[in-house]
Amino acid sequence: MNFVHQATVGAVSAVLFLGVSLSFGQSLPSPDEATLPNDEVLVNASKSPFSIDAKALRRAAAVFDKDRSLAPEAPLRFRVIDYTPKAEPLRIWIERDDDVETVAVGADGLLSLPQVAFADGARLHANRSEEALTLTPEILSPGTALHTRRLGDLRLQCRVDLALRIYEEPLYVRALMPPVSMVCNSKNFGYYVYTGFPVESAEIPGADAYKTVRGDKSKTISMRGGYAAPLGDRSISDDAIIELK
Repeated sequence: MNFVHQATVGAVSAVLFLGVSLSFGQSLPSPDEATLPNDEVLVNASKSPFSIDAKALRRAAAVFDKDRSLAPEAPLRFRVIDYTPKAEPLRIWIERDDDVETVAVGADGLLSLPQVAFADGARLHANRSEEALTLTPEILSPGTALHTRRLGDLRLQCRVDLALRIYEEPLYVRALMPPVSMVCNSKNFGYYVYTGFPVESAEIPGADAYKTVRGDKSKTISMRGGYAAPLGDRSISDDAIIELK
């Protein structure tokens, strides 16, 4: 299980008081080969290939639209985190009926999903196992970056992230899960923000209570980079900026 996944799962489990393991993607048997555009053949020998149903993506998009007031100028994009970069080149594609459409990942590791990804019967795939790849929403308002994150962006990102992750879980998990807004607003919920680079400090200028955002110095986090943001402290405005060093 990867770092981003572990951090979210642990926090959700704490809220639910259950040892529930949330997985990102569905473990399905898949054909050994998938035909891509231009007759390209992609070999996928993984027993648990990365795959996300359009229903999960639609739920995430619906939460984004519903709570967009938290980040009114930010688009919905997704960060691709590949834990096996030395393997065969990463490919991501959408299958719907007999149609296959390749999705390009930008040089910055972000992608914008086409409308077909949200259509009935569509499914997003990658030539990685579900343990080797994470697709996580990244909400960035204009003028912000990975080193300067707007708190409202992260509050919305948390809600979209959870909506995406829990949709394909068993019905009893979804039934027990509080609304994602309640979870992300809770001070007991630790939402770790992936950076991909070491974080020595995370400060919110002018917010004395969170001059230093909770930083975990554990080996896991220092290896891949991340920090916990004070999403549940409503005394800090959505426009507050977390500055990373």
